[in-house]
Amino acid sequence: MASEAVLKRASEAFQFDWRTLILISSSTNEVYRFTRNNQPYILRLSQRPSAYLEKIKAELEWISYLADNGVHVSLPIKSYDGQLTVICNESDQSIIAASFEMAAGRFFEKDQPHMWGTAIFHKWGETMGQMHRLSIVYDAIGVKRDDWAIWRIDNPWLQQGDYQVILEKLRSLEQSIASLPRGSNAYGLIHNDFHPYNFYIDNGDITVFDFDDSLYGWFALDIAIAAAHACWWGSPAHDRKSKNEFSKRFLNDFLTGYFKQNNLDKYGLQQIPMFMDYRNVCSFFWWLHNWDGDESRLSEFQQQAVKDAVRLIQSGQCFDGCDIQI
Repeated sequence: MASEAVLKRASEAFQFDWRTLILISSSTNEVYRFTRNNQPYILRLSQRPSAYLEKIKAELEWISYLADNGVHVSLPIKSYDGQLTVICNESDQSIIAASFEMAAGRFFEKDQPHMWGTAIFHKWGETMGQMHRLSIVYDAIGVKRDDWAIWRIDNPWLQQGDYQVILEKLRSLEQSIASLPRGSNAYGLIHNDFHPYNFYIDNGDITVFDFDDSLYGWFALDIAIAAAHACWWGSPAHDRKSKNEFSKRFLNDFLTGYFKQNNLDKYGLQQIPMFMDYRNVCSFFWWLHNWDGDESRLSEFQQQAVKDAVRLIQSGQCFDGCDIQI
């Protein structure tokens, strides 16, 4: 957790009372809510090498470009001296602070039709389509965000048993992905994490935030990430048949909105189920890549998820929700 000194340094830079800070999350970054002039804002603290500063600036420039072109995003705000980022060094740690407007609205609610259903799926797809259309013509200033790459996983505990089965599946999918063409109409700067907990809904419209995973990748990957997460959290039932049926309905609604803003050729669309499968496999390595091999450190849910994944992989099946054709 950030020290009081770091929080005070950030509050001085972005001109708010540090005592108004409320911690929201502390996974990849530490994210806080604060109040300035009776208005809510977001503070994000990223423990990164100082050399990563330019990558964060590239992210914030991309967000600002989207806002300038009509996309509803949580806009970054500047420090007292006109900067979008502030470095708060502490001993041997480099902490990069950024601040954002607080999006209006709230998260989706699965059981509320106006908060989870065709209209929201249309708007979600339309917003992503708008972002992809703008990505095609976007010319980054200075340092660019990274390109998609094969995940480097050196953990020896993942080289054996059930874990190796999942790792080999990841490597197989990565090889297929790496061979895909990277034409300008199919590949560009994408959000890369545009799931239902990274936008707020307000009166039928959505505002996107949390762009810190953005990279250059396939538009089909961005769509698949949305679909995979929609299926995880929004399917009305959790059996395989129901999830596959929900994925089809979701993508039909989502793509209807998407095509209002951007086109994706048939070949690109056909890659979406494969990218959904890839996203499912990646989910294991978000919580396994630093695992120390102690099974007791995994929850019962995680242990069962590993067993279920191995069963699917060894039987030649894709994950639930991905067994569809487009």
